Amino acid sequence: MQVGRKMSKQQGKYELLKEDSNLRRRHTYIQGCLLVALCGMSSVTVYATWSMIYRQNLIIPPTLIDIFPHWRNRIALYEANLRQTIQQLNTQQDMSSEKGLNAAPGQELHGNSRLIGDDARNSYVSSGAMSAANTTGSGGYRSHATGDPLQARIKQLDNERVLPSRFGNFIYSQEATSGQPASPKIVCYYTTPELRHPELRHQLNPERIDPFLCTHLHIGVISIENCTLMIDDNVRTAFNRTKALKRANPDLKILTWVGGGSVGGFTEMVENHANRKRFIQSLKATLEHYHLDGVDLDWEFPDSGGKRRMHFSQLLHEIRREYQREHRTYILSVAVAAQGTLAYMAYDVGEINSYADYVNLMSYDFHFYSPDLPQTGLNAPLYRRPNERSLLGTLNINESVNYWLSAGLDRSKVIVGLPTYGHTFTLVNPFNTRIGAPASGYGRVGTLGYASYSEVCWFLRHNIYVMQTYDEESCSPYLHAGTEWISYDDERSLECKANFVRSNGFGGAMIFSLNTDDFGSYCAKNALYVDAESGEGRSESFPLVRKVRSVLEGAQGTASQPNQRDSSVR
Repeated sequence: MQVGRKMSKQQGKYELLKEDSNLRRRHTYIQGCLLVALCGMSSVTVYATWSMIYRQNLIIPPTLIDIFPHWRNRIALYEANLRQTIQQLNTQQDMSSEKGLNAAPGQELHGNSRLIGDDARNSYVSSGAMSAANTTGSGGYRSHATGDPLQARIKQLDNERVLPSRFGNFIYSQEATSGQPASPKIVCYYTTPELRHPELRHQLNPERIDPFLCTHLHIGVISIENCTLMIDDNVRTAFNRTKALKRANPDLKILTWVGGGSVGGFTEMVENHANRKRFIQSLKATLEHYHLDGVDLDWEFPDSGGKRRMHFSQLLHEIRREYQREHRTYILSVAVAAQGTLAYMAYDVGEINSYADYVNLMSYDFHFYSPDLPQTGLNAPLYRRPNERSLLGTLNINESVNYWLSAGLDRSKVIVGLPTYGHTFTLVNPFNTRIGAPASGYGRVGTLGYASYSEVCWFLRHNIYVMQTYDEESCSPYLHAGTEWISYDDERSLECKANFVRSNGFGGAMIFSLNTDDFGSYCAKNALYVDAESGEGRSESFPLVRKVRSVLEGAQGTASQPNQRDSSVR
């Protein structure tokens, strides 16, 4: 009996020890979990605190370029005209629906597309595609509903005696006259700064432009007052100082750039023949006085579907006719909105194709900060991204070029616009940094949402923890740090887009602009030691334009190429 009580006592002690051991294990487990949770919370707190301090203490570059007023006005006009055009298209579609009208063949609706009128081309804007119904069997395009595409494209004068050329006296290169493919054009826009100011490293003066960098140099901006060209002192000085570039490179074509976002006067000037004639006389006097090679018209933008669309075509016809009458070989080019919905209502592509030597597509500013669409986006994507549909699916270079080709523009006259600047955004949530993330306003880098390539390089050089991402789908990079988010183009992205231009046989590339490329060599490896005045390091200036030129001239690049799926225009 004593043995039994002894065993029970030992068994009780064993049970107590076992329970105590289990309790200790549970406590150890709870302590471990609490320790992990505490470490996690501490890490999050430290990271969040560091991020808040960091994003408030980003080193913002100094203003390296003064943004010209017409740049910002162009975006405002583009946004307003696009909104107006969409409303008109929706109204037309609603009216057709109320009357019970059915879409004609070639105009059926696809996805979120809208019926945009009964045109001879049967063009339509759809989700991810632009097409036309009346292309010729050989792959050419007819600008009008005529049987002969050549007759539709070439405008003959009533008096054959004054025609120096059956083809309207267009400017042909030596390669074209010998039957070989023409060399691609590199059209560079140059906005004249305040040339009366002292020499500054961030100011691009005419003497600092490489005369062999571009094939065509457009100098502006020239406004229109009382139906005549109004040339200010800065532009006049630039015309005189760029004569040295022409002497260094006789093949360089220098044109006057008329128009822009802040330039009015087009509406009144094109209203009637008398006003247009007065403008043409002023234009001729300017070209002759400054020994220029032609004019580039940049009207932003003709009224959507109004009479000014027709008047603009009449202006081009009359300028070309005056060139022909006087046996002149001046160049006539136009800068146009690239996006298909806006272009359809604003331009008669067939008429533009008949008279212009080449057409500069402003295929940039597809995404920028706007209170109507407060989210991040890419400035000049080459292709649409997989999640972009309907209108957003048309906001890219590939879709824009497809529209202009389908509308009747010759492939050789297509000059694809490539930007050398970026757009900045301020993120609502610094941890949501994807494309399409909510934004609350412009970024702090640059001015009014614009950032030159030099400012982007400066920002990268002087800040830590700047995350760079290259979007393979659209051949476009972007970066973010704290709440700063910037869409821009670098040498890799422009090489990809230049390969797109070259592989599709377009007329060339348009650079907008020389002012926002890195002409001060801030992006150079030895940027801190480059002397801009002495010219040391000059070979590393304008890296973006040089990259485009090297690709279009046939140099083999090392950057990513357009993927096989999208390497050619549909």
